[in-house]
Amino acid sequence: MVHGISPVDCKIIQAQAARRAQMREEFLKQKTNPWKHAAESGFIFDSGIQRYMSMKETQLERFRPNLKNSLFGIGVIIIPMFGVGYIVWKHRNDREQQIRCGELRYRDRLFKFQ
Repeated sequence: MVHGISPVDCKIIQAQAARRAQMREEFLKQKTNPWKHAAESGFIFDSGIQRYMSMKETQLERFRPNLKNSLFGIGVIIIPMFGVGYIVWKHRNDREQQIRCGELRYRDRLFKFQ
């Protein structure tokens, strides 16, 4: 055990480092080849990035509503909108009531020309 790492974890870390180095070498090899990627304007085609971008582009086409995402939409969009609307409405009505009853003096008002 080296520095609190088990031998299994050490082998995993070494395998990841070797894979990362191999992928880096492959990338640099492709990037520095002037004839390989002339058609793609010098960019290296990565199938993983292409799959990710395609998935993000067609995300709306593949959306299927269900109970979980419906409740999420209601909880994140609808309820906060109604909550903020109610708070603003209540604050305005309370302030209007204070002004009409004379509890709030004219010089204490925020907007004087109402």
